[in-house]
Amino acid sequence: MSLVRYEHLNGEEARQILTARRLAILPIGALEAHGPHLPVGTDNLLAQAIAERVAEQVGGVLLPLLPYGQVWSLQDFPGSLSISNEVLSGLLVDLGLSLQRQGAAILAVINGHIGNGAALQAAARRLHALQGPVMYVFTYPGLGEAATRICTSRPLPGGYFHADEIETSMVLYVAPEHVRLDRMIREEPRLPPDFPYRPVPWTEITRTGVLGDPTLATAEKGAALIEAIVAQIVSVLRLALQRLG
Repeated sequence: MSLVRYEHLNGEEARQILTARRLAILPIGALEAHGPHLPVGTDNLLAQAIAERVAEQVGGVLLPLLPYGQVWSLQDFPGSLSISNEVLSGLLVDLGLSLQRQGAAILAVINGHIGNGAALQAAARRLHALQGPVMYVFTYPGLGEAATRICTSRPLPGGYFHADEIETSMVLYVAPEHVRLDRMIREEPRLPPDFPYRPVPWTEITRTGVLGDPTLATAEKGAALIEAIVAQIVSVLRLALQRLG
């Protein structure tokens, strides 16, 4: 399907196309440190790239990227900007209700930042209570399984991966011009035994923000990872649209 960007439509077109397609797709990321070799907007680059591919395959209307997120773990690293869970959740609820008034029945959030998870789930539940659009939250679905097949590295407990082989491979695929190959360094995280059970600022586990070995990354690995993620999202959304009738 042709890619339809919301900001390129006039008002009547936006209402007509959302009413016809029923699906709004929102990429959301964050601004946070990603080691010396990746930009602070890495999560935004990935969310945007995945969302565009999903919109091309399943239809819907692609909303402008929301570039800010809840950055608690890396808030003390240079370059990190954060908004609260409450602000992020409230914004998404308001946006969802506004989109519903324009004809959207489904809001699919393509989330590039794991730290946004709690706020996104809270917004989805609030929209459900308000009988707003159904909000789907996609945070790299299928990545763990794909990484097991494709990469040497594995996500950390909790599904975390950061500036490592996995994430760097994906950026090499979608935005290679933003990867500083000459600044790649390997740093294994120093995870305390209770890491999965308490809030742990990442200043306790990494000096650079790198959690692994980005030197293992390739664009070919990134293409396979992105393809697996997009396929999973498209499958879910096609079923969701079928249920609407």
